[in-house]
Amino acid sequence: MSKLYAGLTVLKDGSFSFEDTLLYYTDIPLSYFIIKTILNRKKETEMAEIKNLAALDLRNFSPAALRKIPSIKNVALVMLPENPSPEFTEAYAAIQKTNIASETNVPDNACFFNGQANLTEKDVVKDSMIICNGLAILRDIPKEMNVKIIVNGSLIKSDTAFVEIIKINGAKYEIDNDAKLIVSNPEIRISNSFLENLSEKTAIIACGTIKINDEITSVMLKEKGIVFYNIGTIIAKEELHGYIHANSHSVGTVCSEISKGKTLKKLFKRKKR
Repeated sequence: MSKLYAGLTVLKDGSFSFEDTLLYYTDIPLSYFIIKTILNRKKETEMAEIKNLAALDLRNFSPAALRKIPSIKNVALVMLPENPSPEFTEAYAAIQKTNIASETNVPDNACFFNGQANLTEKDVVKDSMIICNGLAILRDIPKEMNVKIIVNGSLIKSDTAFVEIIKINGAKYEIDNDAKLIVSNPEIRISNSFLENLSEKTAIIACGTIKINDEITSVMLKEKGIVFYNIGTIIAKEELHGYIHANSHSVGTVCSEISKGKTLKKLFKRKKR
């Protein structure tokens, strides 16, 4: 029986069959795998470079299969067995690696999310581990659920999310328990009517882009208690930049537009808090 991982069909004898593949793994509860592999190869019998991936799962690769991989390049997250054999470790160490953001030992029952994960108690399994490659937003997870998490990206959590953080390769922010969350993915436009319909104490998370209309003032934002968690881009007139910087937790970008709304006249980045 063969196993298909990240575009490589790995046969029992360790040989490869190559195919550019988009895979959806749904056999593990709450897991969501989207792994696209681009193989640089001329013939099926030649060794392949694995490159340009959000995540690469090597947990079920044999040492013989690993020895056929000459290099891994431009991968955000490489998942390795929780307890690799000495043969696996030796074979993996021999692979040439370039621009690997994170390597993590992952148990077989881990739940994987690529992109954005907005999780509460109903979305997790007791005694489980969550792997998030992107943005993880956690709220209302009881301590007795015994959830562990590894994040390759940014983590936003409330005080009511009791999780054990094993590893985080990025920024971590705490959010008020009673704040209402709005996540912009890919875009939210804040207009007068949008603000009128918001609850007080709203946290707006910019995974994509937040565009604030010119009629919006800092007083209007303050009345609603708007707080920004800017992982993406906020586009607003310059008069609002002070409010945004004073009421944001940002690893993203804040910029201004000219009146036609297409050319940026000012661009600068916020530092991590």
